[in-house]
Amino acid sequence: MGVRRRDVIKYMAALGVAGAIGSLIIPTIRYVTPPAISGAAEYPRSQLFFSNGEPVRASRLPVNTPYFFFYPLKDTQAILVNLGDADGNPVEVKPRELLITMYPLKDLSLAAGGTDKHIEGPPNASKYLFPGGVGPARSIVAYSFICQHLGCIYPQLRFHKPGEPTSFRTNPPEIGQKGGVFHCRCHGTVYDPYRGAAVLIDPAINPLPSIALEWDQSTDYLYAVGVVGPTIFGKICNLCGDVVGNRVTVYTAEEYAQLALA
Repeated sequence: MGVRRRDVIKYMAALGVAGAIGSLIIPTIRYVTPPAISGAAEYPRSQLFFSNGEPVRASRLPVNTPYFFFYPLKDTQAILVNLGDADGNPVEVKPRELLITMYPLKDLSLAAGGTDKHIEGPPNASKYLFPGGVGPARSIVAYSFICQHLGCIYPQLRFHKPGEPTSFRTNPPEIGQKGGVFHCRCHGTVYDPYRGAAVLIDPAINPLPSIALEWDQSTDYLYAVGVVGPTIFGKICNLCGDVVGNRVTVYTAEEYAQLALA
């Protein structure tokens, strides 16, 4: 799938407008209305391919290296990563129950020594099941990579592998110093990709939506097959827009950075 420079620029500009409007909302209503769970619609079963046309194979996906693609819409950025520890060994990412709206855990990433805490939220918060990782080590995950606070995307929203500190200080600072997180440099939200992108540090109150993956063991191929969790930021519904086809292109960070310049 080709992505043109003007499409990327228009997308970033639209998110900037949404962020400016969202910042005017009174903070005290943050926990009142959770986003809807997306589930009933027909999501495309999209095979993942590298930009050179080669299919993505789970057993060959480098550990702790982020890749970017668009799913389920042609303007919704997602991240694919084979999660590992500080030594580069893949780490199993287990399924878990999460809340659509949650209170920040204020904890280290599980990969950096965090405690597997019970997740709490407001009384009306809906639950959902994060499916966990796929692949030979059950370590490969994908998430919508649009911050649930005000819609910032890569390069402002970044993955920092275990042992790699965030470029901006977090509060508390040790969470960022230990790494193993998604960190948004716009307003400081931190998510834990090792526990379903649960919120570690606010201001976001919703986990990142999970892109459900399917691994075909006979071919080693990967497919994106749905979205689980909160509605993707900025969307009325996850399929309200231009839906991707049965194959999507996966980009390295360097390739993705060049999309706006192409």
